[in-house]
Amino acid sequence: MAPVLFRPALAFVLLLISPVPLAQPLLAQAALPPRPYGQFLRVKVNTGERSRLTVKKNWLGKRRLNPTVPILVLAGHADSQRMSGSGTNGYAVAVKGARPMQPGMTDETFWNLKTAQRIARLGRQRGLDIRFYDPGVRTIYNADDPRTNWSTGRRHVQAGGYALEIHYDAYGRDGYGSGVIPRVYGGQTVIDEHLAKEFGSFPYDFRGVLGAPKRGITMLEVGKLEGDLENKLRNPATRDRALNTLADRVVNTIAQALGVPEPFFQMPSLPTLPANTATASQQPSLPAQIPPPPAIERHPPAVTR
Repeated sequence: MAPVLFRPALAFVLLLISPVPLAQPLLAQAALPPRPYGQFLRVKVNTGERSRLTVKKNWLGKRRLNPTVPILVLAGHADSQRMSGSGTNGYAVAVKGARPMQPGMTDETFWNLKTAQRIARLGRQRGLDIRFYDPGVRTIYNADDPRTNWSTGRRHVQAGGYALEIHYDAYGRDGYGSGVIPRVYGGQTVIDEHLAKEFGSFPYDFRGVLGAPKRGITMLEVGKLEGDLENKLRNPATRDRALNTLADRVVNTIAQALGVPEPFFQMPSLPTLPANTATASQQPSLPAQIPPPPAIERHPPAVTR
């Protein structure tokens, strides 16, 4: 320990070389962003039985795609309301008499929209080049209208992208269960194959090749709109977490198929400390060069006899 007579000089030097002015307030711990960054809440959701036609799978998705392939997510029936092929109403509405989630559209379409939007949102956080398309018009009679899902998806695939249309299957015996109906135009891809392993599958020529696969758009039936799946979606207390859970399954499956690394989220920048005007004028400015400490005069101890 330094002798007592050295302490004033040491304190003077430390004051000059300190990088943080003494009057500067410290960053409170509460101001730091929470960990882990970008985490979202989930809940267990049972999507029900897998497609009973999985055993009749007659295709193999082998075509590899670039990890940066542009992905377009579509909501099934978003352009075909109030007409034939508008989607299922779901068990709650059709059997239990519950109110539709939104007047003017089937419950399937409502959940197709919500799920597709959530997939695109979480996919971007995961690092995928993914976006959601909404035709904006709920009834378009001409299937070749450039605004429809089919036309937009076909253009996207022809330009080298991948298109996925989200659906919920019919309840009860009319439904087949969760699974992938792969695209036909352009050939089946590794994304289609991974989705089939995760959700189940349909033959590529299901119902004589549907309009979307014929145009290069893969269809995903998330599950029958009934039971735990429908209940978790309709319940306001679990709705948001259920959408996160379903979207996360799709996004993780696509990322694995493309070989994208594990999820990463951008760390938010730390908040900037406001200027302390009350103390700024009291803080002495540091000189360009720190002068040496003042000379210390030593006095020899008095000699006693």
